[in-house]
Amino acid sequence: MTLRQASFIRIWGIPIVLAALTCFGLLSALLGTGAWHWASWLCLAIPLITGLAYWLRPRKGTR
Repeated sequence: MTLRQASFIRIWGIPIVLAALTCFGLLSALLGTGAWHWASWLCLAIPLITGLAYWLRPRKGTR
């Protein structure tokens, strides 16, 4: 893996995974029933929890 590929994955890896989870969660909620709804809740909760954790994390250098 080259340095350019490594930096691309380091920068965009997590956002791509969160986008894929969101798409899967929305599609499973629309198209499935039963266990698919539980999968939808899980897949949509992970990006939400990640965003809240980032938002609530204390910032360095701010008072």
